[in-house]
Amino acid sequence: MRSILSKFPNGRVGAGLLLLRLSAAISILATPVLIEATARSWIVTLLAVGLLIGLWTRMAAVLCLALLIVVLLRSPTPTGVAAQVLQMAAIMLSGAGAYSTDAIMFGRRTIVLGSGQD
Repeated sequence: MRSILSKFPNGRVGAGLLLLRLSAAISILATPVLIEATARSWIVTLLAVGLLIGLWTRMAAVLCLALLIVVLLRSPTPTGVAAQVLQMAAIMLSGAGAYSTDAIMFGRRTIVLGSGQD
């Protein structure tokens, strides 16, 4: 059975996923609630860079989603966090796309068969 999770769509869908990752990374970095302490700011920055370049995208989205849920539970009125939760859920479900580091590392492989004469 083939998994839809292992596909890296290209073309317009891949470009859309790239834009989604870009907007999610920018919105994560622009959330002042997440950038409070030095340790958290390094973690948030690393997660945003991971989303931006598409490195371990689903794991970065899950960790960002966990941070955002903590913010939602702790803060009485977080601004824009609900939209970021939806962005992270979309990235987590759809993956990185063809224009990512994940696609380079784990993407489709080309198998070249030899001529049979050694």
